Amino acid sequence: MKIAIIYSSHQGYALECAKQMADGLGTDAKQTELIEVKREAKKFEIADYDTIIIGGGIHAGHLSGALRRFCSKHEALLCTKRLGLFICSTDKDNQEKQFIDNFPPSLLEVAITKGWFGGRIVFAEQKGLMRIILKKILKGEHDVYEERPEAVKAFMTEMA
Repeated sequence: MKIAIIYSSHQGYALECAKQMADGLGTDAKQTELIEVKREAKKFEIADYDTIIIGGGIHAGHLSGALRRFCSKHEALLCTKRLGLFICSTDKDNQEKQFIDNFPPSLLEVAITKGWFGGRIVFAEQKGLMRIILKKILKGEHDVYEERPEAVKAFMTEMA
């Protein structure tokens, strides 16, 4: 069985989650590949994979444009695969809305599982306008750590 984990990561947490899934799902019988959507998505064939996992970090309410375009462009083929979807975000109250806003309805319907893996905001890594906006939202310059490694493990169990 071949598994593709297609991801986009702004600050690195989604990449960490994707790597954890690749390590946990990859066995001798399963070949798992990590594919960064912006750089590598054009280089592989979806048809070659049995299972596709798609997700990434939410930034200003949205997954990366490249990931959303990928899902829209390949929607019909993705609906024929074992599919899992994930998001990384610190907004636990709006996770369902974030799935609805970022993935086509048909993918949400056929997905075996959807995972919200939490997220983190490291204030020192923010730049420009985003830094100003976060300072106002967070009411200061402090980091937010809401990682959910247990959610990644539960997701992997459902996808196995």
